[in-house]
Amino acid sequence: MKITWVTIKVTNLQESKSFYKNFLGLKLKKEFSPMEGMTIAFLNAENGVEIELIHNKNIQLEIKDRNISIGIALNNFDEIYEKAKLDKMKTSEKITMPNGMECFFVQDPNRVEIQVIREESLK
Repeated sequence: MKITWVTIKVTNLQESKSFYKNFLGLKLKKEFSPMEGMTIAFLNAENGVEIELIHNKNIQLEIKDRNISIGIALNNFDEIYEKAKLDKMKTSEKITMPNGMECFFVQDPNRVEIQVIREESLK
């Protein structure tokens, strides 16, 4: 089995794209409008897994607590942690799991929890 993407319905496409592109470093793969009022953007991670952002102007989304977390491993972990602190984005301090994995948590603009993982700690 291969997971190809995770879909997130968003309230503000530009803000969400900025978070995934500028904060986490994903690359915009494609963006299109399959119907009037709807825009879909795919952002690509280095390993090929994608985040699909869907904004539909015709549907009013209620963003409540979300019960989803996406783990993203980064080489520039310390840099992203400091940026998250400066931007008041982090929702946890750095955590070291019993297996040695280091991580911290932030929320994207749609309250999806992102577990930022030190890539080297996964080895």
